[in-house]
Amino acid sequence: MTSAQSEGSEQGPLVSVVLMAYKRIEYLRITMASILGQTLGDFELIVADNSNSPEIARMCTVFDDPRIHYIGREPSLSMVQNAKSGMKLAKGKYIANIHDDDVLDARFLETLIHPMEQDGKIGLVFCDCKIINADGVEDVAISDKNTKAYGREGLAEGMLTHRAGTVFDHEVLPPPSGRVFRAGSIDLDEIDERAGNAYDWWMGFLHCKSAFWCYYIPTRLMSYRVHADSASSCGSAKASESMVFILSHFLTHQSFPEKNQIIKKKLALYSSNGAKLRLLVGENAEARVGLMKAFRLTGSMRCIMVYLFACLPSGLTRLTLKAMVHFRK
Repeated sequence: MTSAQSEGSEQGPLVSVVLMAYKRIEYLRITMASILGQTLGDFELIVADNSNSPEIARMCTVFDDPRIHYIGREPSLSMVQNAKSGMKLAKGKYIANIHDDDVLDARFLETLIHPMEQDGKIGLVFCDCKIINADGVEDVAISDKNTKAYGREGLAEGMLTHRAGTVFDHEVLPPPSGRVFRAGSIDLDEIDERAGNAYDWWMGFLHCKSAFWCYYIPTRLMSYRVHADSASSCGSAKASESMVFILSHFLTHQSFPEKNQIIKKKLALYSSNGAKLRLLVGENAEARVGLMKAFRLTGSMRCIMVYLFACLPSGLTRLTLKAMVHFRK
């Protein structure tokens, strides 16, 4: 193991793998093993530990691989700050941003960088993914359902010619762990920290507006782990509000004018869901502020209906929502 600040080779590695870590030791050990077992060996592995854990630092030493660079963060950064700072340390021609609970197929790096090595106009390559549970077991039916839900069923290998569709048509881009991109194809300083846990959406937006193309490989070369502690499993007002920030930006700046109706629909949905989560904890005033902002941008009656509900006393709204959740079960 070496420090990420140490001098690398003059040419640098072909790929920089930035592994975002936070306390999940057992999952991290499996993820690291899947990275170090790649058929393509010309890479550096930057372990960006946002928990500054001595145990994770020791694990990196135990692997005894000179390609590993451990970075302990103290004080802890946000997820976006940790991702950005880790990627800014990358010395490779290509960058992979991997989360500590996902698992890579041994051919992941070799397969995903190949199209970019063949064509300098390609800036991002992504693949399909398996869905695994906490024990690492795949449910093929759920994997198939996920592929279909995100518009990848029947999608042929090759460049995606419709840039806006990459972000909005079934949100075809997979989680960060299912992508590799060309260093310099996007400006890392443009990753807005207000995107929060939805920063992968923001990065997809940056890739869509870049001068480079996106390329799809239909093979499932990454396993996305669903478990109780995963960010996607933890519903929160902040998660919804991250999407509200992104969608509001798209509307205000007319980033994808041809997709305005879809953006408005999504914005109303995320605003309403985030407001409901705030109402459950008695934050009625905060819920009303967010809903009114969304209504001004979308004109959605959904936002107005939830806004009127948020005008009730906080205790009453909380009890009503809890009762609605109970009867839906």
